Amino acid sequence: MARLRPRALAALLALAAVTLLLAACASGVADTIDAARQLAGEAVSDAEPPRATPVTVESSTGSPEVRTLLVALRDLRVAARGSGIEYDRDDWRHWIDADRDCQNTRAEVLIAESVGPVAFQPEDDGDECRVIAGRWVGPWTGEVFTDASDVDIDHHVPLGHAHESGGWRWNSERKRAYANDLADPVSLQATSRTVNRSKGKQPPDGWRPDESASWCRYAADWITVKQNWELTVTTAEVAALENMLATCDDASSWGLSGAPGR
Repeated sequence: MARLRPRALAALLALAAVTLLLAACASGVADTIDAARQLAGEAVSDAEPPRATPVTVESSTGSPEVRTLLVALRDLRVAARGSGIEYDRDDWRHWIDADRDCQNTRAEVLIAESVGPVAFQPEDDGDECRVIAGRWVGPWTGEVFTDASDVDIDHHVPLGHAHESGGWRWNSERKRAYANDLADPVSLQATSRTVNRSKGKQPPDGWRPDESASWCRYAADWITVKQNWELTVTTAEVAALENMLATCDDASSWGLSGAPGR
């Protein structure tokens, strides 16, 4: 084997040193990248978990009613919830007696939704104004109530939520009309006081009935009110509503008390 000249040997040794240096640097870069990825993973795990991905419910499938609801949902304007104007419940005046028959909006809903005869508090002049008894089935629990004092009239899309979804722009007349809406039976519903207070002003991405059998009707009614009054939705709200609409294939999913007005 031929002996290398000193100058060639020096060059070879220099090349080997550079190769070793580059390998070490590459290893260090790889270690740095792995460390960065690990830190990124830890940061993601400590962050707030992402919202549930909506179940894809194609508008070309399902019943005609569900397809109509999906179209209506996707036509709603998406916007951030909230306003710079503070919500004041007194601005949304209720209950009123719009037709001046002495029965206010609460009484009108109790009469309309009772599945049996209603009884009234006797009035001195013989008028039947205040409902005190009947038979109501809670749409989200299936509970049966006969004492009107156990029943709340729920604004299906709550007043506070309506305010944050564009209603803050309305004048007092429109707010009053919304708060006493008898034009569509889904707007105001006789509901368990406990359920109504648990719900508060929360949207479907924050609250939904415990009974999955009522999710379809709950979502359908929510979408209908939002469409009727041109209220906005958030992306999280849309995702929650689509998830609930995915239960509509079940014949029992239209609520434990049936589907009034459908």
